[in-house]
Amino acid sequence: MLIDDDDVTLMICKMRLLKSGFCEEVYTFESAEAALDFFDEQKSMPEGHQKLPDLIFLDLNMPGMDGWEFIEEFGKIYHTLLKPISILILSSSVDPDDAERASFEPLILGFITKPLTEQSLDKFKNTGILDSF
Repeated sequence: MLIDDDDVTLMICKMRLLKSGFCEEVYTFESAEAALDFFDEQKSMPEGHQKLPDLIFLDLNMPGMDGWEFIEEFGKIYHTLLKPISILILSSSVDPDDAERASFEPLILGFITKPLTEQSLDKFKNTGILDSF
């Protein structure tokens, strides 16, 4: 899943993830609120019919609800979902405080500075963090 307010970024990242073979399907959302609505819909679906992602690539700087607010709200419903879902921050933020804050969030696997590249994916693959994806 990709959550970013920039539709061009969503398109490029989706193509990169699919073309690299990283995943077979990518859900995209232009707002954190829309992604949370998706999760609300999915948790009301019967088991076996839910379409939950394994991993969320999340932008931090978005209008309305930002990435940090999404993480807070997602954390409230996380326990109701039928499978574990992790988050990778994918942000243009170069603020070291954002990366440090991300390191203390249990749902966050890591922090990638935009743009998403094969090298940035490989970095996480090589550390073993993404072995289950």
